[in-house]
Amino acid sequence: MKRLGLVLLFFVMNSVWAGDFLAVDDAFSVSVVGDGTELVVHVDIADGYYLYQDRYNLIPQDGAALSDGLFSDNAKVKYDPNFDEDMTVFYHSLDVRHQILSDQGHILLVYQGCADAGLCYPPQKRLFSLSGEPIRVARSVPSLDLDVGSGDAVELSSPVITANTSSSVPMSGLTVLSALIFALIGGLILNLMPCVFPVLSLKAMHMAQFGQDSAHTRNHGLAYTAGVVISFIAVAGLLLLIRYFGEWVGWGFQLQSPFFVAFLVLLFFGMALTMTGYIEVGQNLMGVGQGLTEKSGLTGSFFTGVLATVVATPCTAPFMGSAIGFALLQPAYVSLLIFAAMGLGLALPILAISYVPALVKRMPKPGAWMDQFRQLMAFPLYATALWLLWVLVELQGSNALLKVGLGLILFSLAIWPALTVLPGQARGKIWFKRLTRLLLLVTALSMILDQRRSVDIWQDYSAALVSQSLAEGKSVFVDVTAAWCITCKANERVALSGKRFERLVRDNDIVLIRADWTNPSPAVDALIAGFNRDGVPLYAFYSQGDPVAQILPQLLTYGLVEELFSSAALK
Repeated sequence: MKRLGLVLLFFVMNSVWAGDFLAVDDAFSVSVVGDGTELVVHVDIADGYYLYQDRYNLIPQDGAALSDGLFSDNAKVKYDPNFDEDMTVFYHSLDVRHQILSDQGHILLVYQGCADAGLCYPPQKRLFSLSGEPIRVARSVPSLDLDVGSGDAVELSSPVITANTSSSVPMSGLTVLSALIFALIGGLILNLMPCVFPVLSLKAMHMAQFGQDSAHTRNHGLAYTAGVVISFIAVAGLLLLIRYFGEWVGWGFQLQSPFFVAFLVLLFFGMALTMTGYIEVGQNLMGVGQGLTEKSGLTGSFFTGVLATVVATPCTAPFMGSAIGFALLQPAYVSLLIFAAMGLGLALPILAISYVPALVKRMPKPGAWMDQFRQLMAFPLYATALWLLWVLVELQGSNALLKVGLGLILFSLAIWPALTVLPGQARGKIWFKRLTRLLLLVTALSMILDQRRSVDIWQDYSAALVSQSLAEGKSVFVDVTAAWCITCKANERVALSGKRFERLVRDNDIVLIRADWTNPSPAVDALIAGFNRDGVPLYAFYSQGDPVAQILPQLLTYGLVEELFSSAALK
């Protein structure tokens, strides 16, 4: 139904010519008025155009302070069937009122809108004084190379776009001490995150079995803390090493590896099976990994701390964002200290239980209830495995769901208790069970862990690449897109991806070039301007060396693309 809707919309849109779209400042006419106590942002919106509420942001700069915005009551909810999401938008006009809390500095207005006909404009940035006068930013400031209207040039001494969310504190005011405190608090709050809480609960339940042996409990608490802190320091060291070689990454970067995510899916799924009693810990392959965290010695506690760190990487708690961002800008020893403080915060609940006897006494005593509790705790582990599987699908596409899902079924069959070798069984039966289990395990692991990325058939845009391909007599398809463009993503899903599209490209020898406009790019700006366009999507097709491009409509169908590519190959 989604594809049918897009096809129908395509035929409606065939009559719309690209030149009919308004320039962004004509589509959205912005004015700002400030009287010292209140600031009002007003936008006149042309017919057929709309602004997103969640893409509106007013960022105070250089000492300015404002209240949250009060939006006008003419908002509408626009359902997007391609992304199954309700989006709040404004047609015709938008008014947002802010109370001025400090009359120093200036403000940066960020907004984004689209046309009903399918064109999405890039995010717009405009700089204003608190009285509402537009400020033209000097060209010497690369982070704000904007034409924002008339007025005197103002050169800003530092980038003005800063994060301002409820879960982080601006880094400009951080000191090493405050960063350490934020890291400690952030690590502590991590224990409440869904990805960490199951591990914390399991360890607390395990320590409850020690009873009144306070020395034994303290040793296990210290071992757990050591596992967490050392793992955090190791992660920090790896981040610093990657930073040294020039690659900038953020917290949770391990989840960018499909192999690593698939391994975590298998790990949590196997742990959940042991918790439900489907298999006993230590009697199967999964029990080896699970057993590292549940050994009776200090090694088990240490590796439980390591596991807590591994599962914490996809989570970011309040205060952590500022602490991590600050840490990655500091000398190595400061960064390591901040990450160690974060690890200490994560380990603090178990450490407190191990050192405060009253907390140990307040914990439930071991008994028959523990079997039921163990089974109950399997469900968060299943949920974690499901979430990780979703992450894997986002990385690898929908085919990963079937592949890994079937692999998990085969894995469950491989560790089926009926395949366990029992004493006194005939040798032939023993070998049959062992070979069957081995074949199932090898097949399951190969399906789950074989997460090689598919070959990207798109090349990054450059004018030289287009010219070279045309000089060689090839047909070239240029896709100008952006991550924030909903229409672009819908077209990619319907017409520009999948096995049949790849086969179509290969059979007709088409050169695919993608120009990414997610962030400002002078090369892509020039490309768009060359076609007298103001936004994306933009699709240009050059047929077999012809330097004159054919511009496609904003809404694509696979049939349209197939006909275009096939007809070019027949020339």
